[in-house]
Amino acid sequence: MRLNPNLLTLPTYPTIAIDRKRDDLLSAGRTVYDFGTGDPIEPTPDFIRATLRANIPDNCRYPTVRGEPGIRRAFADYAHRRLGVALDPETQVLPTSGSKEAVFHMPLLCVDPRAPDRGVVYPDPGYSVYHRGAVLAGGQPCPQPLSGDYIQRVWELPRDVLRQTRLVWINSPHNPSGAVMSRSDLLRTWEVCREHDILLVSDECYLDVWFDEPPPSILQVASEGVLALFSLSKRSGMTGYRSGIVAGDPKVITALRTLRTNPGLAPQDFVNAAAAAAWSDDDHATARRLLFGEKRRLLIDFLEGVGLEVTASTASFYVWVKAPDGDGDAFAARLLQAGVLTNPGSFFAVTPAGRDHVRFALVPDLEGCKAAIEAMRPLFDAA
Repeated sequence: MRLNPNLLTLPTYPTIAIDRKRDDLLSAGRTVYDFGTGDPIEPTPDFIRATLRANIPDNCRYPTVRGEPGIRRAFADYAHRRLGVALDPETQVLPTSGSKEAVFHMPLLCVDPRAPDRGVVYPDPGYSVYHRGAVLAGGQPCPQPLSGDYIQRVWELPRDVLRQTRLVWINSPHNPSGAVMSRSDLLRTWEVCREHDILLVSDECYLDVWFDEPPPSILQVASEGVLALFSLSKRSGMTGYRSGIVAGDPKVITALRTLRTNPGLAPQDFVNAAAAAAWSDDDHATARRLLFGEKRRLLIDFLEGVGLEVTASTASFYVWVKAPDGDGDAFAARLLQAGVLTNPGSFFAVTPAGRDHVRFALVPDLEGCKAAIEAMRPLFDAA
């Protein structure tokens, strides 16, 4: 049977690879401290679950791509509270079935696979779906290697690359490094994209997971030719609900709505009702953020105490650690000996960028983090 050859070029999806390692350890009877896949274990707040249950109808009809007005209004209200941004819920907000599918399908909006200018720029290391979506849409993947402070500087790309680009992805707070772009970084990026008529999409799924200062949004500095993606997965513990939002330029939102109508990409109305409740409440998000901060502090204090370098990691759900020998794969394998599951930087990169790091996701609870630290300690005591 003949398949899409682009599909065959893709490596094993990182989550699949890390789950196999976890399952092998569990099958061998080992205790596993899972800092791998970024799926927080804290319960989804009761009021969100109750709202979902209350909105399951006797006859669950097809949802619309636009979603009910309540979810769009709730997000617009959140954007006004959190960002000071006025969004029209009728024209500038669109619910998605999680952010992952929105990331994956976004190149279909602006990439012509037959055109010479079909480039998709994205941070590397970065969320692997930027690359995968570009490949399967027939675009030309253009990974932008990051290092040092892990800030993506689109304005440093060669002009011939920019001339061939249709879509630029930025991600702040950044996965896997936790680096945060400043307002001036965001503005400068937008100016470059406007100069070259490039759609700029900012993945802001970790915008509410911060520890010192709240990160800025692209929506605070620009509107034309801009979209931003948001998610309730980490903010509200709703990973399995698959609930996200795309917001921004109304002309682009209109085109995106047309695109999404074709495959029928629409979250269920009862999920949107739960999401509206989540976006309408900030207290639970603050409590979760503070808890993540406690776990982060425990982990960083230990890692730095044994002489490791924690890079960036100023926000997001992750701690980005430089491998002591410069080999992230080897360091992840060493941690695995203690039952501590992490992601090597190579899982997030198609270039050599970030391969000297590992990523810890703040998944275990506080007691689990403490136990993991004790499990790791002998590895460094022996050194």
